[in-house]
Amino acid sequence: MTQTIKFAEFPFTYKGVNFISMISETCRFLPQIMLMGEDFITMNKGAIDECLNITESTTRHELKEMVAHINEGGTEMFLVLADEVGDNN
Repeated sequence: MTQTIKFAEFPFTYKGVNFISMISETCRFLPQIMLMGEDFITMNKGAIDECLNITESTTRHELKEMVAHINEGGTEMFLVLADEVGDNN
């Protein structure tokens, strides 16, 4: 039997890129994240500044690689490119 994991989605745009912060609905931190509201998005933007080197010359391929790298090993929280949701490529 296969279990499907459902995610709460928090979409936002930063540095001209549409992102979605996805949190597992079973994540113990989800209730606190829901209460944070816009502060959660601000926290995501700060993490992007710390973890991703996005410049005007960053290619789509480079961006996908950077996002994949920070999600590596993740189980409950992921940052995804909005147009990649549901895309298995």
